[in-house]
Amino acid sequence: MSIGLVLVLDGPSSVGKSTTLAALQRRWPLEQSGPLIDAGLDAARASLGPASSGQASLGRAGGGGWADLLERVEPSVAGRPPRFRYGPLGRELVSGMHRSAAAWARSGLDVGMDHCIVDTAMLADLRRACDGVPLLVIGMTCDPVVLEDREADRNDVVPGRSAAQRAAVLEVHHEAVIDTTEATTDEVVADVLAHVTRFRRG
Repeated sequence: MSIGLVLVLDGPSSVGKSTTLAALQRRWPLEQSGPLIDAGLDAARASLGPASSGQASLGRAGGGGWADLLERVEPSVAGRPPRFRYGPLGRELVSGMHRSAAAWARSGLDVGMDHCIVDTAMLADLRRACDGVPLLVIGMTCDPVVLEDREADRNDVVPGRSAAQRAAVLEVHHEAVIDTTEATTDEVVADVLAHVTRFRRG
């Protein structure tokens, strides 16, 4: 049995990862062999149900929901940009996400992940989990002004999250980087698929 690919789209909130992954899932069966499984950050958060919004009163969070344990944005201080941090539950969720993606790939399925890798420990955990599995990490970037405008058009993110994540995302570990500032979704998808083809040809 062949091993599937783990494709990681890494970048800050509002850069276009979720939109790109959804479009890739529609296009994938036409150009690759079989489906593309979504095992990314949005899917992992959704698996928590209401707890992920911080509205549920759950014991592990001391009665206040799980939002702060998942992730938090520290506001800017004295000119320092906002900081993004995963909480302890967020770290656990991401680590499990890495291993779930690798397990799907080892079963022969291609897997896509929207992600926000913020430090070398998280990157190392991803690579350990995917040991022996083809792993392609593509960075997604965007002009900060455009990123801020996109965030302002959304009602599902904490203000400042995109800028904080943009500052946190590692700059040096990607096999490829795609700028979504002016590109359409179709153009980004075509670019991703071209990188996948080159990667698979070795």
